[in-house]
Amino acid sequence: MSKKFYMYNNGTCTRVKLFGVDVNNLFLINGYEEVEREENADYVIINTCSFLKSKEEYFYRFIRDVDNRLSDKQSIVVIGCLPSILHDELLDLNDKMLLFGRDLNEIKKHFKFKKDIVTRATSVSDKLNFSKNLLYQFNRFILHSKHIEYRLKREKVCYLQISSGCRGRCTYCSEKFTTKLKSRPLNDILEAINDGISRGYSLFGLNSDDASAYGKDIDSSLEELLTEVVKIKKDIYFSIPEFNPNGLSDIVIECLKDKKFLYITVPMQSGSQRILDLMERPYKIDDVIKRIKRVKKNNKKLKINTHVIVGFPGETEEDFMKTKEILSSGLFDRVKVFMYNERPNTKASLMDGKVPEGVKVRRRNELLEVMKKQNIKHFSMTNLILNREQLK
Repeated sequence: MSKKFYMYNNGTCTRVKLFGVDVNNLFLINGYEEVEREENADYVIINTCSFLKSKEEYFYRFIRDVDNRLSDKQSIVVIGCLPSILHDELLDLNDKMLLFGRDLNEIKKHFKFKKDIVTRATSVSDKLNFSKNLLYQFNRFILHSKHIEYRLKREKVCYLQISSGCRGRCTYCSEKFTTKLKSRPLNDILEAINDGISRGYSLFGLNSDDASAYGKDIDSSLEELLTEVVKIKKDIYFSIPEFNPNGLSDIVIECLKDKKFLYITVPMQSGSQRILDLMERPYKIDDVIKRIKRVKKNNKKLKINTHVIVGFPGETEEDFMKTKEILSSGLFDRVKVFMYNERPNTKASLMDGKVPEGVKVRRRNELLEVMKKQNIKHFSMTNLILNREQLK
């Protein structure tokens, strides 16, 4: 009789969710049976995120609750980001708990799996609430924006994990502790794209922890990947959700001229070079701004998203105003603003100059108001909808 497993794979970012899909398929291809109820499973697999303190706390409580209701004959398997952040705390809950990071090889070795999965593009289902569905219908019948379709209708997007891990040294980030850079071979990615096309998809997400790091472990590069993508003679569109600014090379900027590229995320994090240096972000902000302007000039339909952190240790009003000035310029179409929170074992957690929570909230709200005014000024209903998750 085959072993049975139940998978929890919700509440994470898309790239970690895709790792969960890979783990799910790995168990299936090696003869395990997936069941619909956790009480019927030999192994209950929980995929986790620890990007934010709130996510860490949520998944810790969730795992504790699951552990309390399972029988002694059942095993919990925790995957994703949390095992490397709360390893000892999880074992204190249950010392028989199986903890893995985001490395499929660790799981294959432990379970003695003989078969490996094949790289495929994956659709991720996401039930829309009333307001999101209303916006989707508005877009469907009036705006006809592929950008909004990509953001709101996940089941219409084929997601493809091109790599996991990064080579960054960001002082605020704990995710670098969760996995090493592992890129998928270029031919596997191209075959997966063709597989998605054959199944009727036209929207693709090239997911990674840092797209600019793609290929550096397998003698390839993002430039090589995008050059091949541009050659595909089909009416398809691509989003690149995580794109360290230092990846905006001349070749990449040339590739992004192609109308296939719909949406990229370039996490600026701060407009202050002093803060970027404290973060150990590997670029000069003035150079990044010039390169993003080139991208926008070359492809006016390309939407550029950014991430910003407010309240990083030592951030002064002058530092903050530099970030605000860049967002006020209209350089970005969408912004996600994070209030800095300490992550375990990071350099930033040991830095002086902690910023009060009230100041963080005020700075976050100011940046969101800037984006709202920019989108209204440019009569961009599409951008207002893209920013709606934070503009409340």
